[in-house]
Amino acid sequence: MLFAAIALALVGFVVGVVFRFKVLLPILLLLLLVSIIVSVGCGFGFGDSVLTVFVAQTIIQSSYFLGLVARAVFSATDRMRQIL
Repeated sequence: MLFAAIALALVGFVVGVVFRFKVLLPILLLLLLVSIIVSVGCGFGFGDSVLTVFVAQTIIQSSYFLGLVARAVFSATDRMRQIL
């Protein structure tokens, strides 16, 4: 599960750096479906399934936000170099 969390964080960060919000929405929907399928396949109960979905969504959305912040910082430094 640790590798899955790291992969989700990397995907979220890359999507935040490269793409806009419109790309995040289909990824979140796909992640929701995959999380539910994995939870049912592993035989999780309702509470564990909900927790799995929430954790996966939280990881990808928070890393997406960090990607947006990184993109904003890098674009701000590029503008500063152009001004100077």
